[in-house]
Amino acid sequence: MALKLAAMKLLGLDIPKSARPVAIGDTLSFDPHPDKYEDLIECVVQWKQNLQPRSEKYITFKATNQTAGDTEPLVPVFVQKSYYDKLFGSVKDLATFQVTTEWQYGQADKTGANRFVVLHDRKNRPYQHRFVANLVVELDNLVHDALCAAGHAEIADKLDDITETYFGEFLHSYNSIVVQSGDLLLVPSEQTAFGFGAVKNVAWWQTLITHKTAEYYCFTVPNQTQKGQDVMFFIQKDWWDPSNTGSDHHISKVATKNKNGQYEFRVDAKCQYGESDRSGKYRWVVYHDQTRDPYQHSFINAMLAKNNTPNQTQVISGIFGLTLEQRHERLVDTVERWFGDYLHTFPQTVPP
Repeated sequence: MALKLAAMKLLGLDIPKSARPVAIGDTLSFDPHPDKYEDLIECVVQWKQNLQPRSEKYITFKATNQTAGDTEPLVPVFVQKSYYDKLFGSVKDLATFQVTTEWQYGQADKTGANRFVVLHDRKNRPYQHRFVANLVVELDNLVHDALCAAGHAEIADKLDDITETYFGEFLHSYNSIVVQSGDLLLVPSEQTAFGFGAVKNVAWWQTLITHKTAEYYCFTVPNQTQKGQDVMFFIQKDWWDPSNTGSDHHISKVATKNKNGQYEFRVDAKCQYGESDRSGKYRWVVYHDQTRDPYQHSFINAMLAKNNTPNQTQVISGIFGLTLEQRHERLVDTVERWFGDYLHTFPQTVPP
């Protein structure tokens, strides 16, 4: 039974799924001293790079996504052994860590299904399936024959096929793909544990003498069009609130829900965006009344409110590409210098 469960956990069969794909800023935890061998494994990932064979040792385990509200370890994690020894080698009890822009991820499809996260030297360029394939090989002697002998050949067969699901793509880096007009974002329809805290108060000068503030929700949402890449998404509070759906601009009026209860929200001229430069680097999306005229930095300053913890400030800074070591006052100055432009409006797209 233990071996069957190990295989089922590996494959994601008939067990609870994480509340959502791991996003930047999430806090994960795991037991660095588990009782079972299969709960923390050292494996060798092998690949070719520049036509030369390469290999590296990784520690793999499953972690609990505390930010997403998970109550058991459901997220596969791979950490290069030298990194693992430095970060977790001396941890005696429960280990916790935060997913930042230093991490990469792989996944089964563009919705973010079965996402796993990787921390390693970014110069390493193995395909996604090399992680899954080498873990299967490591578990194979423990699982495959035992499952067949126990009458679970249908599960054992999936061990042979699993790499096809992940085949052919490199790992993705958080914030590496620019959101474009026409992209489909998956926006939560209910308040979640993985939003960025409370409602954010955005303040700006509408005119030289008129100062305004407005409330916004902020989420990291998967960009289904761009292989599940995470996008920072701001939405005017009353256009998202489930208890206030009267406006024609409410998200329920402009997007339909999928089977998972997420709004399938199309990016087009109803949306605006901010970015750190004209290449689209660190681009994020705003859905609101476009008669409002805040500078881009108004949103980032709202995210960098002084009541954030140091870890929250570090994660948010990483999302927007800011220097993490700067003191808060200097960070605000940098924000206003980098994001001193008004929001831009996406072009209209032809409906798909």
